[in-house]
Amino acid sequence: MNVNDNNHFGFMVPHQNWFSPKEMASIIGKTDQYVRDAFDNQKILGHVANGRTPKGMEKRKSYRIHRDGILLYLLETANYSPADFLDRVTDLLSHRPRSQLEELRDYVDNLIRRKSAF
Repeated sequence: MNVNDNNHFGFMVPHQNWFSPKEMASIIGKTDQYVRDAFDNQKILGHVANGRTPKGMEKRKSYRIHRDGILLYLLETANYSPADFLDRVTDLLSHRPRSQLEELRDYVDNLIRRKSAF
C-alpha cells in the first residue's frame, strides 16, 4: 500500500482511531456479524479483549478495529487500484462534450480552492 492508496480510501473512514464492529460495518456496508466473523477469520485485523475474566472463563469478546485495519480491508477487497480508478475516470471524461468539461473544471477549481483554505 502506498500513500496514494491510503488517500484514495481515507475519506471513507471517519477520523478516529478505534472502531467497534458495528461502526466498521456501517462504513463497509456489511453487518456487524460479518465484521466479527471476518475478524475471527483474520480477514479484518484488530484487537480483542475479554475484560478481567480468568483465562478459559471468557464469555464475551470485545472487538476493536483500528482505522488502519479498515483501510487495509478496503484496499484488499477493492477490485481496482486507485490508478485504475483514475484511468477510468480519465477515459470517461475524454468522451464528454466541451461544455460539460468546462462545468467540471469550474467545480474542481472550487473544490481545490476550498481545500487549500484549510
